[in-house]
Amino acid sequence: MIKNIVFDLGNVLLDFKPDLYLGELGYSEQIKSQLMSEIFASEEWLQLDRGTITQKQAVEKWQQRNPEIKNLIADVMEGWERILTLKEDTLKIIKSLAQQKYNLYILSNFQKKAFDYISSEYDFFKYFDGQVISAEIGMIKPEAEIYEHLLDKFDLKASQTLFIDDSKPNIKAALKKGIRVIHFTDAENLKEELKLYLRE
Repeated sequence: MIKNIVFDLGNVLLDFKPDLYLGELGYSEQIKSQLMSEIFASEEWLQLDRGTITQKQAVEKWQQRNPEIKNLIADVMEGWERILTLKEDTLKIIKSLAQQKYNLYILSNFQKKAFDYISSEYDFFKYFDGQVISAEIGMIKPEAEIYEHLLDKFDLKASQTLFIDDSKPNIKAALKKGIRVIHFTDAENLKEELKLYLRE
């Protein structure tokens, strides 16, 4: 029987689409591709999620590697966290689960600056019983240790815990720990899959 439901944030409860963001800034396809690769797909991005470097340090490294777009990198990172917008359809599901008395948790790879922003911008945290944020503990998904940390911190049994994430590697890592999983694609599919799990 499922008692605990754990949600990822990015692209589950919050939209995170850097490619659209770069397009809205008016960059050419070539520049967009370079910025996506050099920023959002970089090792430094993962280090930001892990909390081992600051955004200032990351920007300096990106600019050193890409001096020809130094100003563009600064522009992109100035307030990029505003692209983290609420997925209202997922929030409705969370509210319903909270009313049904499930224990709800967050497990998310998130940078400190961005997490500070969403913490001040949104009040959905009131529906959750606890959270594990990567930058606060120095671990990131899909590392096994972060799932162990979640289970230990809140004294959860893996077999009674359901994890919802949009990333297949993250889902696979949770499965290896005995946690039940749903691969998130959209809120409608999530509602249908939850019916299967919560009938047990």
